[in-house]
Amino acid sequence: MKRRSHNDFEIIDRIKQGDETAFELLVGQYQNMIAKKIHHYNLSYDFDDLFQEGLMVLHKTAFSFDDAYKKSFTRFFEMALERHFITMIRTRSRRKDKMVRYKDCIASLNHVIEENSVYYGLHVSEIKKVLTNLEFMVYALKELKNIPIARIAEDYQLEEKKIYNALHRSKEKIKAYFSAE
Repeated sequence: MKRRSHNDFEIIDRIKQGDETAFELLVGQYQNMIAKKIHHYNLSYDFDDLFQEGLMVLHKTAFSFDDAYKKSFTRFFEMALERHFITMIRTRSRRKDKMVRYKDCIASLNHVIEENSVYYGLHVSEIKKVLTNLEFMVYALKELKNIPIARIAEDYQLEEKKIYNALHRSKEKIKAYFSAE
């Protein structure tokens, strides 16, 4: 089939009848539009995935298109594709917003608190020798168990500034202790 010998209405009728070569022809006609829309919305970092989604939108719109409305398939597909990409952008921004907002909670729930190696206990006993009780407690809670500073301050009735200072001192002492050996 050649592009010039068939219009969109004929191609869509053949697609609805189950002709796979007609869909390939439709893809050939609209692949540039899909690529332009991907670049228009600055989504080219996921080009391959979005191109596949664009093809799925093309397939869906080919089956849902009704020529009784006397509208062109090109505009119908363009509108569907734009709406699909806008919905994807909004969904991604909402997910990103949730990740930022609940980052501490997600990290605390997903952080592995188990011993990672046989040397974990040795590491903890070595740093306990170097640090004061407060410094070790803050270091263990923040660095080993990944508990947020605000929660440590609330749970232990300490000022956040005091926790940040203890954490900084503990890191400096640990670095000095292990670099001296």
